[in-house]
Amino acid sequence: MQEKTELKLMLYFAIGYLVIFAILAIINKNYEFLYYTFILSALILIIVLYHKKIHLSKTVLFGLTILGVMHLLGGNIHISGTNLYDIWLIPPNILKYDNLVHVFGIFVATFAIFSIIQPHLNKKINHNPFLLSLILVSIAMGIGSFNEILELVAVVFLGATKQVGDYFNNALDLVFNLIGSIIACFFIIIRHRGKS
Repeated sequence: MQEKTELKLMLYFAIGYLVIFAILAIINKNYEFLYYTFILSALILIIVLYHKKIHLSKTVLFGLTILGVMHLLGGNIHISGTNLYDIWLIPPNILKYDNLVHVFGIFVATFAIFSIIQPHLNKKINHNPFLLSLILVSIAMGIGSFNEILELVAVVFLGATKQVGDYFNNALDLVFNLIGSIIACFFIIIRHRGKS
C-alpha cells in the first residue's frame, strides 16, 4: 500500500510540474519547452499505463520524475539573464547544468533499460558484465540520439537554434550521455553480481 501511495505522489508531482511549466512556457512564449512538456506528458502517460509490464522500480520512476523537473527547470529558469541550461556549475568550462542533466538523464535511462530487458536476457548475457554493459550502453546511446533528434525538430519547426546549440553542443551532449551510461553500468554490474 505504501508503494502505491509513493507512486501516486510521484505522479501528482510530475503532473503538477508539467502544468506549471506548460503555463510558464505559454506566458513566456517558450514554444520549444511547451513542445518538450508535451513530449514529457506523453512519456509519463506511457509509463503510467505500462510501468508494471516494463518492470520499472520505484527508484527508477523517482529518477525519471526528477529528470523531468530538471529538464523543465533548465529551459524555463534564468539566473542573471542566463538560461539555467547554460550556467557553469564547475567553471571555467568544465561542467554546465546541461551536461549534468545529460549525465543524470542517461544514467537513469540505463537503469530503466536494464529493468525492461533484464527478464529477457539469457544466462550468457546475464553473467557477462562486458556484454551486458555493451548492450545497455548501445541502447542508452540510441535513446540519447533520439533525444537529439527531438531537439532537431525544435530547431527546424520552432526556431530553437540558439537555445539548442550547435554541432559541438550536440556532440558534447552525446559524450555526457556516454559518461552517464558507463557510470550506470558500473552500478548495475555491481548490484547484479550481488543478486546472482
